[in-house]
Amino acid sequence: MENRDQGAAQNHACASCKQQRRKCDETCEMAPYFPASRYSEFQNAHKIFGVSSIQKILATAAPDQRQAAAESILTEGNARKNDPVHGCLGIIRGLNAQIQGLERELHIMKQHLELCKEKEELDGKKKPIKRRRLAA
Repeated sequence: MENRDQGAAQNHACASCKQQRRKCDETCEMAPYFPASRYSEFQNAHKIFGVSSIQKILATAAPDQRQAAAESILTEGNARKNDPVHGCLGIIRGLNAQIQGLERELHIMKQHLELCKEKEELDGKKKPIKRRRLAA
């Protein structure tokens, strides 16, 4: 009975085979990159690229780059679901705007720090003037 449970656990269709409603076996080339647990993400990517294009992208990628390519495909699919017009470009533009805003803030803070240092130096040079008491 234990062997049957292990076999059933291994026979879960990958996200690609589940999408295509076909049986997934150990020769499935998509299974390592799109497990069943990522089915909803694969659906997003499928709407953008289609299974055939996804397979072509993975086939043209170097074997050591296929996992990264699969992650990129899933990321683009998720980005397009959230922002159908801009997708990943919208995320990149948003992050660039944040970087530019933070760089401006850093520049302002550096200027403020310089002013504080200058003020401190001036205050250090100005020693209180001791007034002499005149003897009456």
